[in-house]
Amino acid sequence: MANSNLKFLTQCLLLLFSFVATTGAGHESSTDLSHKTSQYSSSYNPQPRDFPNDRLYRAYVVIQRFKSTITSDPKNITTTWVGHDICSNTAYLGFHCGTPRDKVLTVTASILNGYNLIAPRLQGFIDQLPDLALFHAASNDFGRDIPRLTGLDYLYDLRVDNNVEHPRLADGAFQGNGHAGCVTANINFKFNITTDPPKKGKWGWGMIPAVGASATNARALLLNHNSLSGPFPASVCNSKLSYLALAGNKLTGPIPPSISNLQDSLLEVLLLNNQLSGCLPQELGMLIKAAVIDASMNQLTGPIPSSFSCLTSVEQLNLGGNRLYGEIPDALCKLAAGPARRLANLTLSSNYFTSIGPACWPLIKDGVLNVKNNCIPGFANQRRPAECASFLSQPKTCRAASATHVACPAAPVNAAAAPVDRVYKDYSSYVTYATLHK
Repeated sequence: MANSNLKFLTQCLLLLFSFVATTGAGHESSTDLSHKTSQYSSSYNPQPRDFPNDRLYRAYVVIQRFKSTITSDPKNITTTWVGHDICSNTAYLGFHCGTPRDKVLTVTASILNGYNLIAPRLQGFIDQLPDLALFHAASNDFGRDIPRLTGLDYLYDLRVDNNVEHPRLADGAFQGNGHAGCVTANINFKFNITTDPPKKGKWGWGMIPAVGASATNARALLLNHNSLSGPFPASVCNSKLSYLALAGNKLTGPIPPSISNLQDSLLEVLLLNNQLSGCLPQELGMLIKAAVIDASMNQLTGPIPSSFSCLTSVEQLNLGGNRLYGEIPDALCKLAAGPARRLANLTLSSNYFTSIGPACWPLIKDGVLNVKNNCIPGFANQRRPAECASFLSQPKTCRAASATHVACPAAPVNAAAAPVDRVYKDYSSYVTYATLHK
């Protein structure tokens, strides 16, 4: 167990909607909920006067409307969603109350992690709970679309000590004291890997990964493995996200140029294992604060734009398993070999590159650069010549890298000094990767 300090500074809605595989330990059967079911029958229909305030009554209406859309509830969680006592410890499992700045008791968190609920959509639910500070709904199926959260400010500050250990398995946890800017009371946060807590208790829910101490004023949209489909939602790029994880979905089409709108805020982005296509956009190279960029296992094509030399903060860059071609740029490899020396992993395997820049050679020897299964003459473990010839003979519509010269955005004023030696981190030390395989 490790300790961390989490302090929410402003009105916030952290949408932490990631896929977390549940473990057998700690799960309770549906029959175990019999002693937690509300004292009210399912036919009980409370009136506005039965609630402490109008805000809780409105939350009740929203919850009941969402409940009516749920088509599968294997753990009978929704049998506790009856009556007017939403803030009770034994009713309304998955919902937690607090007092925002105006001192009015209301629903401030919804923790549905691991309940395996099925509903067609979240729209009309979380967007209708205006005081929601935390939403965590791993291992459920709530439709195919990313909910629209326009107008909901979900700014939060997440701080941990440098020596925080990443939690492991069912007995691992970390805890600390926090103060929610949108909740006046101090809250003792405890995050356990168990995704099905036996009762509401006080703010107990599934695990949130430990992150570096520099991760502040962060906004997170973590929607890994949620069967999302359709085009990459350009509207996502209109907020100030720090962590964006959309891995393991069925998103299609190009990465929108508006991704560059996140250049002042985005620290990590996971787009791997989708069906994204089109030319690798030069705007992706504008994410100068990003430590993690992973767009592997898609159908992206084209050369690597010259803008990727601007990624001076990147530590993990994975573009493997696409249809990229041309030369692996010397300027890109210099991010690992040059003064910055932050780039610890550059995965470009399973593409169609045909040459590499001079600065890339030492990275292959050091195990930083992976170019297996490409079309580079004289290199081992490359594609068959016929396979390369077939791909390279096809018409190419993406602009040449030399035709996309751009000026790099100004480096962050508070950028940390470059390390003397390259620092190799465990994947679990990154917020987005840590949520990927739990």
